[in-house]
Amino acid sequence: MLTTQPHRRATRLAALSLAGFMTLAVATPVRASSAGPDKGYLPVEATVPSPVDAHLTELFTPPFGYREIKVTPGGSARKLVTITSDRILNGRTVRKFNENLLSKGISVFGAAYYGDFSWGRTVVDAAITATRKVAGEADTIEVSEGIARDPQSGEPLMPLTVSVDEISIPLREDFGTSWRKVRLIPDREPAVTDPKTGRYPGSRVRLVREDDPDRKDLFYAVKGNLVDVERYFEERLKDLHRTVIVTGSETDEPAPTEIFGIKTPAQVIVLSGYTFQAATRKLSSTEVTLKRASDANLAPYVEVEVTEN
Repeated sequence: MLTTQPHRRATRLAALSLAGFMTLAVATPVRASSAGPDKGYLPVEATVPSPVDAHLTELFTPPFGYREIKVTPGGSARKLVTITSDRILNGRTVRKFNENLLSKGISVFGAAYYGDFSWGRTVVDAAITATRKVAGEADTIEVSEGIARDPQSGEPLMPLTVSVDEISIPLREDFGTSWRKVRLIPDREPAVTDPKTGRYPGSRVRLVREDDPDRKDLFYAVKGNLVDVERYFEERLKDLHRTVIVTGSETDEPAPTEIFGIKTPAQVIVLSGYTFQAATRKLSSTEVTLKRASDANLAPYVEVEVTEN
């Protein structure tokens, strides 16, 4: 087949254009250039936290990818930690965030609010606490209280707000820098008679409540296994009462509660024993409440509350 000169030039130009198009189609996307070597991402100017706030960014660094953590003043001795995720947040991500905080000894007590953050949004009850061990002192921790409050009403602010890709946490200004010491297992006990169940071996009395003169109410602390403590009291209640009911299990999900005076999620088991005395037509009862916190520094301990009439 004969090809004229103009036709050959047109054919060659078409081939060159097609080759250029295919090169653009498969080429690696162009990245923004920078003064230094290409590292595969767009350079962003990092915000370096002040030394005063660096501990907060470290404490609240999330287990998921994020673009920024910033700490801003909120007035009235308060601060706001804002975490901007690299994706839209959902309930599972927030749950993992809280679990990660617990592994660091930080508890957020109270439900998360989904919506825009506001300094005016308060709740009836909430808490944010951090715990840490005390070097050289057995069975002792330090606690830092972090819940921010409304300056007028004194009510706690919503502890955690989730809005699209942001988590906002209002805090007291001294959170993580001001600590109080808590002895979990006391050196000395108040003078008191043990209940009919007796006490679990190795436990010590932390508190005696005297709200009701007709009921004995004692709080013990022990470093031990929750299952072993439960088994001990279940057997003791069966010796004392005709009816024994156990609610909860060591495999249950932790629930918000208060343990050792600290508001934090914990597993809770309640053992109740009842005996109706026909001669006196009275019901005698014993209730044992066992709690084990999810907080990493509290988890080795069990709080035992025994009430009886």
